[in-house]
Amino acid sequence: MLLDIIHSIILYLVKAGLVLTYDVEHSGLEHIPKEGPAVFVSNHTTIIDSFLIGCYLPRKVYFMTKSTEFESPLRRIFFYLSRTFPVRRYDIDPVAIRNAFRILDFDGMVGIYPEGERTWDEEMQPFRRGTIRFLLASGVPIIPTAIHHAFQHQPRFGGKIGKPKIHVRVGEPIVLEKKKGSEQTRGDVESFRERLESTIKGLSGPA
Repeated sequence: MLLDIIHSIILYLVKAGLVLTYDVEHSGLEHIPKEGPAVFVSNHTTIIDSFLIGCYLPRKVYFMTKSTEFESPLRRIFFYLSRTFPVRRYDIDPVAIRNAFRILDFDGMVGIYPEGERTWDEEMQPFRRGTIRFLLASGVPIIPTAIHHAFQHQPRFGGKIGKPKIHVRVGEPIVLEKKKGSEQTRGDVESFRERLESTIKGLSGPA
């Protein structure tokens, strides 16, 4: 209960900062299931992406965050209170996968960036096969989400290259038949990867 209160306070304060700093527009929030497990899948443009999504949703989202962000004690406390959990990049991380499944088992929502890292040039990078395999095995609704124009405010290489309105678009849920890892074929993985990439690219188009 106390953690829920702290989490709500953090999101309120961060959202206040976002409102003062950025011009953000959200659409498609009606596509978010009111209850039950789901996975948010978004392109990854800036270090504030999780807050651009999580601060405006009617439900909590537990985002996977690269493990190096948890090395500092203060940041580790902040990220845990913000309901994120660590995942190793460029490697299979069974602990992170188990944590994600545990959240879904309790009807929670998990947030994932299938590119595995932020973009360097605003172009979406290929989605990682391991993430696609997890999504196929989850058997829960997949919520495609796209962030557009945030990159100009917070490019990965530093500085600022523009101040356009940021658009966060939530698409209709994608419901798939659950397939355990042993049941998945290369065709299953590649087919869904192409479908998901195409869907998010469509959501993140010009506005």
